[in-house]
Amino acid sequence: MCNSQDSAAIPGSSELPISDIHFNLIDEPWIPVLWRNGTTSRVGIKKALTEAGKIRQIAASNPMDNVSLLRFLLAVLQWCKPELSEAERGNLNSDGGGIPLGWLGKLNEHEKAFNLLGDGKRFYQDESVPQNNRPIGDLLVEFPTETKSVHFRHVRDNQYGLCPACCAVGIIRFCGWANAYGGGRYTSAVNGPTPAYAVLQSTTLLKTFAMNWTLEVILDVQPPWLDDEAPTANDLNTITVFAWRSRRLWLGKQHAEIERCAYCGQESNLIKQHAFTGNWKPPFETKGQQKKFWDKDPHLVLEEKTVEDNEEAETSSQDDMSIDSSKKKKDKPKVLTTLGFPSPGSSTTVHTRFWRRALRARLTHSKAIENPMLIAGPAANKGLYQDATAINLPPIDKTTIEATQMRIAMIFSITEQLMGALKRSTPNPEREHPNRKAALDARTPGMEVNLREELSGWLSQAVPDEKTLKDTFQKQFQTVIEAVVSTTTVGSPLRSREAQMRARKALENALNPKPKVTKKAAPPAPQTNTDTAEADNLKRGPTKRKKKEAAP
Repeated sequence: MCNSQDSAAIPGSSELPISDIHFNLIDEPWIPVLWRNGTTSRVGIKKALTEAGKIRQIAASNPMDNVSLLRFLLAVLQWCKPELSEAERGNLNSDGGGIPLGWLGKLNEHEKAFNLLGDGKRFYQDESVPQNNRPIGDLLVEFPTETKSVHFRHVRDNQYGLCPACCAVGIIRFCGWANAYGGGRYTSAVNGPTPAYAVLQSTTLLKTFAMNWTLEVILDVQPPWLDDEAPTANDLNTITVFAWRSRRLWLGKQHAEIERCAYCGQESNLIKQHAFTGNWKPPFETKGQQKKFWDKDPHLVLEEKTVEDNEEAETSSQDDMSIDSSKKKKDKPKVLTTLGFPSPGSSTTVHTRFWRRALRARLTHSKAIENPMLIAGPAANKGLYQDATAINLPPIDKTTIEATQMRIAMIFSITEQLMGALKRSTPNPEREHPNRKAALDARTPGMEVNLREELSGWLSQAVPDEKTLKDTFQKQFQTVIEAVVSTTTVGSPLRSREAQMRARKALENALNPKPKVTKKAAPPAPQTNTDTAEADNLKRGPTKRKKKEAAP
């Protein structure tokens, strides 16, 4: 990799001269968007903001990028205009238009800070990074480098390249997500390696900005694109958290040949190598109790961690901030931890249940549930990103929060008992019965779709009474139990019928648990004269007794 101080390319080199390189993120197209007319394109920062009313949404192929790019644009926007009046917020909810150009004066003032390439200071880059000539695939987890999966593709590390736009997207993705590996050389992002973020969604990007705009931002420190120094725990604000610098890097030069980008497929002068190392050191410890910086990030999804949730989730998140609930007793108070998506190796049941955990967590934030919401995050296996997932949650009226929480709790309670009901339908309920577990796992996706549709219907209708709710659940779960029993019960039809009856009875007991009867303590028996005398003797202590002579 050539040093950025070279004024021209080395003779015979295929790299562009440094004087010919220009890519400024303010005006160059690099953010993928979906316009309201249905077309797609890339735009720069200024166009994404000033024409936000004409844009439907950010439209990257990876849901993690859709969230990280939105958070970055919010950081830039709130840096340019830290205070927003209610009248100004109301104007943002109009159709068409965008952010007034007069609000963005800081972009023109600090234009050079957004240079991705070229000589001098570069956006989110550090020239002091050791020039270790790493493959450019480090920027995007979709490419196998070093310890990533699909190792046989490593022979192409020096052949493929990324266009500047995809390099910029990869750098911004690190703001919210960065996995920890390399024995501490590569630490996680500000909220750990596998958090889930929830952002409100609207019909235009402009309205989405208005919904997610922090009420007031205190600009007590320089934003990350102006300051290379890591902030301290006391310097954190929303802008710093949204645009956290999770990696120290330096992009290599563009190649002179026009080639197809290995990620987006567009033709460009590609970048094939870069220098790459660790990140800003987090200004806080990521182990222990609830973190004091979490309130600085309104998009971070937190949940109360319990032993039951840990066993049900089966996530392999390497989040240093999660509490080891296996070491806690169930009677200890709950603590908050970041919500993480299930690992790719988790069962189908765990993956299809995740929407419930996400909705339950967001129900605790009443101000953030009256609009549709996107929750996105990575699915990791031992710290290695292997997938990215996103789910959409429906809007919920404040008046139905408690009723919805009750329904979610009831769904969790009953579904966690389904396997027990299936076991009790067999002659030996103490066995594991893996065939029935597999059959139930196969039936779970369809069941979860029905449950989610039922719940969405309830959100727009009158709250059903408890009996109607239980009848609906019984119909849903009974269909699943009957299908599992009929396909896994061996023997005669009579035995299958008997198993069906047992399973149905177990389901009814789960839906209608009998109240626990506490036995009342029996009243103390009245004391006799003998008992009273014996008690008096015990109070006085041991005394010498005369032996009675035996009768002749």
